[in-house]
Amino acid sequence: MKNIDQMIREALGKEDSELLEFYKEPAIHEMLMETFRGRFRWINALAFTWTILILGLLVVLAYLFFHAQSTQVMIAYATGFLWGIMWIAMLKIWFWLEMNKNSLTREIKRLELQLANLSRRSSSARVAIISSKPAGSVRYISRIAW
Repeated sequence: MKNIDQMIREALGKEDSELLEFYKEPAIHEMLMETFRGRFRWINALAFTWTILILGLLVVLAYLFFHAQSTQVMIAYATGFLWGIMWIAMLKIWFWLEMNKNSLTREIKRLELQLANLSRRSSSARVAIISSKPAGSVRYISRIAW
């Protein structure tokens, strides 16, 4: 059985196939670098810096944990280590959400481009725009040609 992606490529025209290749999904490292180019680049850079600093602290805490002499000190180092792990997990979730937001924006732009191509192809297409009152009843309908 053929792969579904291959079947889609065969069904598309040449122009659409080239467009599909142009908008391929970037690799994970490219998606990570995109988070540093967006509107929140300074916040993302700060979060990345905190992640590196906490990771260094975790290494130190792990070293001190295994060289501690008393149980009370070991518990203190282990508690600090667990708090650091939680902070890194939260910052990692932050980056995954940022990358997901960028991916979603990319998908919306692809849909907009496809709609623009579709409207350009069909010159006789008409779209009904329905405007409603705040109560929800239909006030008027107008037709606009794309």
